[in-house]
Amino acid sequence: MRDSRDPIAGIMPYIMRGRNESCVYYQKSFCVENIQRYIHDQRKKGNRITVFHIICTTLLHVFTRRPHLNRFVMGRHLYQHKNFDLRYVVKTKLTDEGLESIVRARLDGDDNIFSLRDQMTRHIEEIKSDGLQEDDKFIGLVLKLPRWVKRLGISILRILDFHGMVPQALVDLIPLYSSVFVSHMGSIGGDALFHHLYEVGNTSVFCVIGKIYLKPYRDIRTNGVIWKKTIDMNFTIDERICDGYYLIKSLEMFDTYINNPSLLERSPNEIIAEENRKKQEREQRIQENKEREKTKAKESGYSDLNEYWEDMLENPDAQNDANEDDVCDAE
Repeated sequence: MRDSRDPIAGIMPYIMRGRNESCVYYQKSFCVENIQRYIHDQRKKGNRITVFHIICTTLLHVFTRRPHLNRFVMGRHLYQHKNFDLRYVVKTKLTDEGLESIVRARLDGDDNIFSLRDQMTRHIEEIKSDGLQEDDKFIGLVLKLPRWVKRLGISILRILDFHGMVPQALVDLIPLYSSVFVSHMGSIGGDALFHHLYEVGNTSVFCVIGKIYLKPYRDIRTNGVIWKKTIDMNFTIDERICDGYYLIKSLEMFDTYINNPSLLERSPNEIIAEENRKKQEREQRIQENKEREKTKAKESGYSDLNEYWEDMLENPDAQNDANEDDVCDAE
């Protein structure tokens, strides 16, 4: 795809050729008290929701409603993902010997927090019961090959990846193709860190979630200090996929969902449909107001609406006198 409105966006992939020389870093702390209240209320209803579910569903909403985030650069060209694929790591056991497996959650605009939770729960249960996934088995087979064969195979993969010619079967097996990669370091007691982007594949956004901790905030009522539970999130983003204004507005939308997790019970498509309906209603009201003003201008003897308003600005007293005469005539 090509964004004809911004020539700079078209030339940037030639100037900044790799993702890691093109990445920008964004760090944000979120008070999680609203999230914890929401999780507590859902537990009372029998729904097991976690902070990770809320953050991942928020990413789904933001990427669906702000589709420029779901782009990637490959072969110096900008492309749009056809799906929303979220990658995350599942560790079979919280021990040094526990294996790690990268899972793909394929979602769309009709999913919400409950369908995402069900899909993730199913994936985790499958990994813990069956062990390695198909991609893990494939990579294990590749590792058994001689070193020169592996080097040759990776070199061919890089060439195919640059030209967008990697077979879909391999794309499904290689865990470097996704819309966003999420790492929940907080689940193992770690802080959020900044992660690099992968040069192979098409992942343009990496999100790292830290552990919950107490952070001081200023109380605007007493001007004192209060301590609240907080979580840090770090984003690494390929700046070539969108401009700064678009990115900041998208991050503001992310804040809205984090502060109001009940919005995630609806799907992105439902919210988009409601916004479009409200937009049509506003446009209809504006059009009706314009029609009323045109009618009023014609009744006042003006040829068009602009002439009417220009006369109103230049001779406001004359219009007021006319209104008073109308009142007198009515009496």
